[in-house]
Amino acid sequence: MAGLYVHIPFCARACTYCDFHFTTRLGDRKAMVEALIAELRSALPAWSGQTFTTLYFGGGTPSVLTPAELSAIAATAMESADWALEEWTVEANPEDLDGGTLDGLRAAGVDRLSIGVQSFQPEVLDWMNRLHGAAGAKEAVERAAVAGFEHLSLDLIYGVPVGGENRWEQDLGLACALPVDHLSCYILTAEPKTLYGHQLASGTLSPPPDDRVLEEYARLCEGTKGAGFEHYEVSNFARPGGRSRHNSAYWNGTPYLGIGPGAHSFLDGRRWWNARSNARYLQAAAADDFTGQQEAETLDARDHFNEALITGLRRIEGVNPADLLHQTGVDVSAQPALQDLVESGRCEWVDGRLRIPQAQWPLGDAITRDLMV
Repeated sequence: MAGLYVHIPFCARACTYCDFHFTTRLGDRKAMVEALIAELRSALPAWSGQTFTTLYFGGGTPSVLTPAELSAIAATAMESADWALEEWTVEANPEDLDGGTLDGLRAAGVDRLSIGVQSFQPEVLDWMNRLHGAAGAKEAVERAAVAGFEHLSLDLIYGVPVGGENRWEQDLGLACALPVDHLSCYILTAEPKTLYGHQLASGTLSPPPDDRVLEEYARLCEGTKGAGFEHYEVSNFARPGGRSRHNSAYWNGTPYLGIGPGAHSFLDGRRWWNARSNARYLQAAAADDFTGQQEAETLDARDHFNEALITGLRRIEGVNPADLLHQTGVDVSAQPALQDLVESGRCEWVDGRLRIPQAQWPLGDAITRDLMV
């Protein structure tokens, strides 16, 4: 079993906070589609022993491409590998989801949309430099439901430095009232090379107080539970049947192939990734040699243990110490910090598995580091 990720490195506009690889110059769109198809044909023969079950178009903004372009990439993937497709996700921005696009995506076979709403507040959307408005976002979600998409996910961001006092509560209420079965809710982080990072560094803007962010997290947990969502991963919430199968596979250690500039792959203890450069990627496609712009690393037992903790302790299921010991030779139960973490309530044992309680998940990275080798 494996997952396939395709990175579409284009956006119509740069958001204030985003550090993902993308460009707003769309002139190379046709060449990029051809390059993605070429990399699929080059890479997939080495995966002949794997059956792919999930397909995920991320970015950037995949909905910048037409349904026909996305379908052409997917068709190449389907014809070049073994598939038992369970989920096909496309990330999209609300302003791209008109009726024709939605019908085209459904006709292609897309069954799940991840819609980048981020907020319903005009002041916040303006600061983020988003193209859509609050009404447009709501209407796009409702159109997608009418178009027949069974699984709809919204991206939301909290802990932002602008907006009214009840901004997050209003966003959450609007999101939970829409016909969606999944929410991905992220604490805003300031990356150095973003406009937000520059605003903080220059002193033109201050981050929200930590206690406000924690209060918004508490409201998130309470509000989603009341609306029938399960908090199954630090930033992800699903109604019954709505979990992201593709992302869950990442957290379970399932092999995955990443196609496109900046995309990562993992198989048999080896990880490799493409350069975060459209120019280098297109040059590699022209030369029919994608390996020259790639970097790679091989994971040892310690790396496997640490990564299993990083991904496992982000999930409600936590980690199984016996499985970790079998897979890596490292016993998490023998880690010196564990007893103190359990006694202080930062970790807990549930049915023989170790996990971080929901209330402690905002501190999850620090807790996990205490257990790593």
